[in-house]
Amino acid sequence: MLPAETQNTFYVLFWALIILGIALFVFLAITAKGDESMLWFGAAAVLLVIGVLSLIVAKFVAILFILIIAAIAVYNGFTDITLALTHPKTKYVLIPAMIIAGFVLLGALLYYNPVFAGEDRLFISVVGTFALTFGLFSIMLGFYRSDGAGEGDEIPVQKTAYTCGKTGGRK
Repeated sequence: MLPAETQNTFYVLFWALIILGIALFVFLAITAKGDESMLWFGAAAVLLVIGVLSLIVAKFVAILFILIIAAIAVYNGFTDITLALTHPKTKYVLIPAMIIAGFVLLGALLYYNPVFAGEDRLFISVVGTFALTFGLFSIMLGFYRSDGAGEGDEIPVQKTAYTCGKTGGRK
């Protein structure tokens, strides 16, 4: 389903994240208070167990890691699409532009680099192209502010009660 280069890349990325996670959790365990130290050592142990299991079934872990990243991208895309649907100006402009830009980028990729059209690379090419396009539009939506937001909004001020009692000093 996926080319070996892609699986190997995500497998190396997986191991880099596992090693960095274990190092971070051990550092947090050493510097934490006594109560929290066991939690961080436990989290490092869980990552170590995941790493050992990945040695047994390496290709499965690489594919699972790719699917987890894709699931996060899909969730992020859906939340951004629902954000765009709540604003009337972005509803009719950004969503069709996002889909059209994805198809144009996919067409350009397959036209100028037909190697990606191979039967073992087509799936990852289509998914990757749309993930890149939707991610870029997601970043654009992150910078979007609705009309009037941030302009002329009053800053809430905390009001305190005025007390003028004597504090027991001089008489």
